[in-house]
Amino acid sequence: MSEEIDDVPTEPAKRADRFYGAFLILLAVASATAPLFAEATLGWTLLLAGLIGLTWLMLDRTPRGRVAASAWSLIALALGLHLVFHILLNVIPLGLAIGVGFVALGVAEALFGLERYSHSKGARVAMVLGGAAAFIFGVSVPLMWPDIPNWAGGVTMGLMFAAFGVALELGAPWRHVAKLSS
Repeated sequence: MSEEIDDVPTEPAKRADRFYGAFLILLAVASATAPLFAEATLGWTLLLAGLIGLTWLMLDRTPRGRVAASAWSLIALALGLHLVFHILLNVIPLGLAIGVGFVALGVAEALFGLERYSHSKGARVAMVLGGAAAFIFGVSVPLMWPDIPNWAGGVTMGLMFAAFGVALELGAPWRHVAKLSS
């Protein structure tokens, strides 16, 4: 019984979830439209998602799903660094790095959803769907490289970020609004 009480997020943790959720939804829009403007935007959105994700983890004190959320943030940061600054490009081929990175992001996102949102079916489903989109894209990249359509990465990242953001919003409801109206 005490474990359930410890897993209830505090109001500051809920605010951190809502902020990061809104930020990820904005990144989803930027990612989905990025191929229309500049493909480098995809690397920057991953980099930003990872950096802000690490900040979110410092503010969110909910223990459930912490390892998966940390892994997701670190993988997004590393993949973003690799895509933006071409770190280790001579060591790791780009297609392989993108494939492995998205498979890992998909697994981490799905695990986070399953661990953190056992109480919220909508949030859990959103996270698993976002993770599945990233996983499928990650598996297909090495098989189809370099013939991946320009829009595929943007759409995948848009789905992944949107699912994560929506899940954070659903999982951290605005309870004080209900109190004001009653």
